[in-house]
Amino acid sequence: MKKKILSIAIGAAMLFTANITGTAAANDSWRDAFVTRIMKQMSTDPSYNRVALTDLDKNGIPEAFIYRDGLDGGISAGFTMTGNTITSIDVPSNIIGECLADIDVYIKNGNYIFVGKEVPRYSSVIAYYKLVLTGNTLEAVKISKSDVSPYESVQYVDMVGKNFLTDGYPNRTKISAFIDSYEKVNTLTAEPSTAKLSVNGNIYDLTGYNVNYANYYKIRDIAMLLRATSAKFEVAWNENGISLLPGSKYTVVGNELSPDYSNSLDISEYSGIIYVNDAPTDFAAYTINESTYMQIRDIASIAGFNVDWDGATQTIIITTN
Repeated sequence: MKKKILSIAIGAAMLFTANITGTAAANDSWRDAFVTRIMKQMSTDPSYNRVALTDLDKNGIPEAFIYRDGLDGGISAGFTMTGNTITSIDVPSNIIGECLADIDVYIKNGNYIFVGKEVPRYSSVIAYYKLVLTGNTLEAVKISKSDVSPYESVQYVDMVGKNFLTDGYPNRTKISAFIDSYEKVNTLTAEPSTAKLSVNGNIYDLTGYNVNYANYYKIRDIAMLLRATSAKFEVAWNENGISLLPGSKYTVVGNELSPDYSNSLDISEYSGIIYVNDAPTDFAAYTINESTYMQIRDIASIAGFNVDWDGATQTIIITTN
């Protein structure tokens, strides 16, 4: 199976300057829809022949922006996919497309700041903009480099494509190849998580991994911590995947809550199905060194506990009723 890493965050809901919120791993249905939308947009005005793909909300599906090259290179369209529907993004008029083609990301107290920049043709003074996505509206707020330079920069990869026309018309083969290659440049690695975990006021040192600046934990470890609470749930297996049974006390199998960090990582998207009370779901899971990890917020929605994020102490806070 092809190895890949997709991000799911556990922090509080936010804009670009807040903790990143995740969703289940995105399927590939957006790809064909993006190709069709780009074809249509470039057919309308072939002078807008560049595309920037950047996953600003970090949900596995990028936002796409079609723009024209150069200092007069306005943005003709922005869009993404919500559910099974392409949705338009209102784009700002105070930046050119190149600002979305060169994005840096900084982290401040667990919050992420996305910064685009424009490089003037006849000046050495670079213009910086903080990019904020609210719903389907993208805003670009001009800032100084000094506003973000004190903060740690983090790995982030966007992707830009051009030369999509053949004899003045959009070429579907070229556009499809570009869209299909998006995931390859955004494959990331995992590192041991530094976040602390609190359950009803008790702090635990739990094995977790930070992937794309989001935290993942073993399903069995979370079940073990909650087995004596109102949010208890059982973890079982069938031939097709994992079964989660909310309300049933977890059966201890041994080695739960044991440190499990390794010098080498083997990471892939979990290929089975996650069932809740025998009903298949769309929740995502990931296999890291042969153990199954899942988003805590997804588990919370199943088992019925609350999850909060304390940015000051870098702590995931779980509470049960």
